[in-house]
Amino acid sequence: MTTRAVPLRLRYREVPRLPRLAWVATIDRAAGDVLVFHGSAVECREEWMVEGVWDAEFRSGGFHESPHFFGSGLRLADGCLYCVPSSALVNRLMYCVHRDRVLVANSLALLLAFTGATLAPGHDYRAETYAIRRGVRGYPKAFVVRHPEIASFFQVYDECLVIGSGEPTFESGRPVRTIASFAAYRALVAEALGRLQDNFLSRYRDTPMQAFSTVSTGYDSAASTVLVKDLDLETCFTSRRSNSHIPWWLNREAGSDDGRPIADRLGLRTEYLDGRASRMTEDELYFLAPGCAPPLPVLHSMARHIERSGAVGVVFTGFQGDEVWDINRWEREYQDAGVLRGDTTAIMLSEIRLKSGFINVPVPSLFARSLRYLVAIALSVEMAPWRLGSDYDRPIPRRILEEAGIPRQLFGTRKKAVVETYNFPKNRALRRQFFAYARRQLGVFGGGGFIRLYQAVNGLVFPSFRAYHLVRQRLTGVEPPDTPAALIWTRFNFPHLLFTWAAGALSERLASVLRDSGALEQQPLAAWKPALRDTRWDLVAPVSPPPTPLPARSTPAPPLP
Repeated sequence: MTTRAVPLRLRYREVPRLPRLAWVATIDRAAGDVLVFHGSAVECREEWMVEGVWDAEFRSGGFHESPHFFGSGLRLADGCLYCVPSSALVNRLMYCVHRDRVLVANSLALLLAFTGATLAPGHDYRAETYAIRRGVRGYPKAFVVRHPEIASFFQVYDECLVIGSGEPTFESGRPVRTIASFAAYRALVAEALGRLQDNFLSRYRDTPMQAFSTVSTGYDSAASTVLVKDLDLETCFTSRRSNSHIPWWLNREAGSDDGRPIADRLGLRTEYLDGRASRMTEDELYFLAPGCAPPLPVLHSMARHIERSGAVGVVFTGFQGDEVWDINRWEREYQDAGVLRGDTTAIMLSEIRLKSGFINVPVPSLFARSLRYLVAIALSVEMAPWRLGSDYDRPIPRRILEEAGIPRQLFGTRKKAVVETYNFPKNRALRRQFFAYARRQLGVFGGGGFIRLYQAVNGLVFPSFRAYHLVRQRLTGVEPPDTPAALIWTRFNFPHLLFTWAAGALSERLASVLRDSGALEQQPLAAWKPALRDTRWDLVAPVSPPPTPLPARSTPAPPLP
């Protein structure tokens, strides 16, 4: 269905108590009106609005045409409204159709708050959380919610949602570059990073930006830090510990993820992340609310540091290195499916980054669409000195690091991570709230005592399970299975319950902010509250599906009013 052509115009209303970079737009196409409610650090102009950086001049606002854009924004161009997500698969846009309007936001919790929708009890949200594992060509966009008038939310990665007078379309002007050699790749990345720096340091910004980096003993963040070391980094953040299943006191190399020796050799200032549960504030809610993938609460102190600075942070990370730089496990699947994510860890930062005020810039995502060329370079004769022939083999970042003078023994010895899978909040106040919620939903099985016992028993059993499969791998060559969510009482899925609780709790907080600001005066259904207390929850822990690529294009958007 089409509507009469009325030129769209942008209007803005700042809501200071919203997360600094959050925004939600209500689009009335018949009236030609786009009203944006936003946080204090969003950059607003007559024809565009953005929280992000890109590889072109800031003042022109051409992020909708940029091959390397990080953050989110809205752009009026050619009589249409371009709703633009990050070119890296670390953030998404959410939208829905409600009555005569289209609603778009860069936050799941904020769209829930604005519409009064809730998550659906018993639904397996791993399908939505891990959707992008099926690639940008075929991921399912639908995001299940409960609302009397909204059939579904939709999530959008990578491509622009374009709203004009006809049906909405999805567009992506991000080309595949031909890259002939490692030297050419380095030059292209350096050029793109230089343009990004010019953009985030632009004097035309209302809120200043500062650059940060994460660094570890793995390939990806360490190589990324080498590539950005000359971009006036304020601080490099690193963790003393990894989440290795081998205790650090048994094997210090396996249990350490300390990237400070690398940062020291690059002449960069380092700050250790403080992962102590006792220091966790109620900001933990933002780490848990985006989905049911393992969260990254270890970055809590980094988020606090950036928020206190008053500037907007540009945080250079190593996300997407698994997909772009690895030459083993995922190579063929990624080439066949197009750009995709093998995990969705970065999505779990999509709410806390809005509150704290930082843009996630995964350096490996630069020229990720040229994956076929990068694989050919990694397997070329010239790269032979940097190939190890192991199951953790990334010759491109290895060469980047070694040519920067980083000794081989300081990085890339084994795969590590700092994500955590847990069953109840670390923060005491949030923990009490979650236990009360779980008790209402599950009765005796939702009590804090049972959930603690569940976590302790599975924590004790897991080392034996893991040791058995590692020994079997050594003797027979059989790869260990994926890490199960639980080995005892497997029908319970507390991480899933934790997500639905966190998303609901955060949306209620944001709804209160919107109501106090008067933003919900035109939202008669925003206070709609379904009765969840008596709803049966399905707690069978689902099996994570493999990232099967689909050749089909993304699902079309629903008809707009």
